[in-house]
Amino acid sequence: MSQSTRLARAKLGVVLVLLVALSLALLGMSTPRRNPERTWHTWAWEVRYRLFPVSGKAQLAELHLDAYRSSREQCVACHGDKTSSKLLVHDIHLRSDLLPNLACPDCHRRVDLARRHKTGAGVWVDVGFCKKCHSAYPGGRIGSHMRANDLDADCTMCHTGARAIKHAQPYLSQIIPASRCRGCHGGRVLPWTPRHEQADWLQTHGKEALRDGTDRCFACHDFGLKFCDDCHGRKPASHFPVARWRAVHPTAARIETRACAACHKTTFCQKCHVNHENGWMQTHPAFVDQHGTSSCAECHSASWCSYCHTSGSSATRPAPAS
Repeated sequence: MSQSTRLARAKLGVVLVLLVALSLALLGMSTPRRNPERTWHTWAWEVRYRLFPVSGKAQLAELHLDAYRSSREQCVACHGDKTSSKLLVHDIHLRSDLLPNLACPDCHRRVDLARRHKTGAGVWVDVGFCKKCHSAYPGGRIGSHMRANDLDADCTMCHTGARAIKHAQPYLSQIIPASRCRGCHGGRVLPWTPRHEQADWLQTHGKEALRDGTDRCFACHDFGLKFCDDCHGRKPASHFPVARWRAVHPTAARIETRACAACHKTTFCQKCHVNHENGWMQTHPAFVDQHGTSSCAECHSASWCSYCHTSGSSATRPAPAS
């Protein structure tokens, strides 16, 4: 055997060893959500972006606005698979055995990277996709032929194969226990409101939050979608210049004190307005009975009082501290 032949065989052997090692590495990295094929495709996208990186914010924004055109592996190449994300909304959905093939573009079809401001908001999640599992089940509506206890039955007795065509989604598991049907069919209803989709929602959502309470908002937004601080963590334009705002803020507070509470706790006001001593919540009814509410109105609107006082009768006020 010639030396050149031995050298060629040695090179072939090295290549085969490397291929076997690569295959074992891919298998070792495999999980129910990360198979060798996905790992290979993700690696290919990583190489592609290293060789031909996205150039400029405009191209990056365009790529994300058309996120629905991207594959799961294309997204993971930059953002990771998010299976260890700190966001609860990722943890819940990406670890669910009912959604083994959930891909980034399923939820994030059009990602608007524009910053939120008082007249515009970036949209990161396709709410319509959420509604597929988190809306009221049509069978529970008035006039439906279904009864309230029908969801306690084994749906899969009838709804399989061609009779469950809506389940033929790439993100859904093909094996769904009957006991899990209720979860998507009316068991995980979230408080959607069509107001979210109206053009003036950014201008009106504050009043609705004050009226209904923020607990309703956080039924959705506390799952990692709590982006309130994007706007509310920054001082609004009305607060500038600072000297002017210090002069006029009492007028704004009198009009709607609860708007201040969107950002500020009462202790913030007490940095300057120190006449509310410790125990004021217990003693202020006696002060009001003696002096009236005129001094209250110097800072507080009537809506501020209505947090606790639902009517003007003295019966609704807490008793003065003894």
